[in-house]
Amino acid sequence: MDIGGTMAYLRNHTILSSTDLDEVRESIGNLISPHHFDVKGKHADLNASFAVAQCDDLSLMHVTFGDVGISVKSPEQDADGLLLFQVTSGAGVFQHAGKEVEFSSDGGLIRDLAAPITGLEEGFGAYVVPLSKKKLKAHARSLVGEDVDLIGLAFETEVDFTAPGGKMIRNTIRYMADALEAPLHELNNPIVNGQIQDMLLTQCLTLLPNSYQDVLNGRSVTTIVPYYVKRARDYIHAHADRKLGLAEISAVAGCGYRGLQRGFMDAYGTSPMNYLRIVRLKRIRALLLTGQVGDTISGIAGKWGFAHMGRFAQAYYDEFGEFPSETLRKGS
Repeated sequence: MDIGGTMAYLRNHTILSSTDLDEVRESIGNLISPHHFDVKGKHADLNASFAVAQCDDLSLMHVTFGDVGISVKSPEQDADGLLLFQVTSGAGVFQHAGKEVEFSSDGGLIRDLAAPITGLEEGFGAYVVPLSKKKLKAHARSLVGEDVDLIGLAFETEVDFTAPGGKMIRNTIRYMADALEAPLHELNNPIVNGQIQDMLLTQCLTLLPNSYQDVLNGRSVTTIVPYYVKRARDYIHAHADRKLGLAEISAVAGCGYRGLQRGFMDAYGTSPMNYLRIVRLKRIRALLLTGQVGDTISGIAGKWGFAHMGRFAQAYYDEFGEFPSETLRKGS
């Protein structure tokens, strides 16, 4: 089936086919994230089509705007969200996370929704896979265990679909689309859907360049950590059970606030205070997993510096993909 001369992807899951620019803008905002975009050219005819298929907790989308030029601008948004784009038609260029990324059928991108993006597209069509950092973190821990230190998750913006890893992910996305379009559209088998979702998450973590890739693939991490960052890191681990502030940590490290912030971002992909927060959450998780905590969850959280239970529970869920009470039941 063709729509405006373009192959229809996931046609059994099409939710919108429109030539109305305002309707398309609203739908993009509801489906993916708020974007401001305009059609380029006085006589350009917009012919947009959006499809969404569900695979367990993962969505697979396809978007196309027809044979037109589009300018796109989107501000920073959800800090947990990522968007993986695998282009099926057209080409263009994006500016994102300090990089200019050209995209085509051979080169896609991963957008981090925590950073703004601008771009120009021509004849654009793409599969879009929304991903959650917290779900990817939880999946990574399921692959390597609780004892491996996984702090911060960041992906390279550019995706090379001609490289072996990129080819495999492109093939997996196409396989998902074919399966969801026909057999799984009728079967709706949750076990198979879950297996397909896990396969794509595993491939993203192990085949695309990211801060977890070396650990997940069993390679030693060769990043050289500056001495002042090591001092701060070791001090955090040794004193995570008491009140710590950035001024004290910086003084021990022997550097200024800004230098320590940059050092932690380069080494661990997060700030010193967030690193401390994650260390504390991991200590709490280790206690809950023993099942012999000797105190209430709120009591344990308070001892590790979390005074507000609602914010603690949300932070715990964001980091581990489950609530503290669920972890405690596992250890019981």
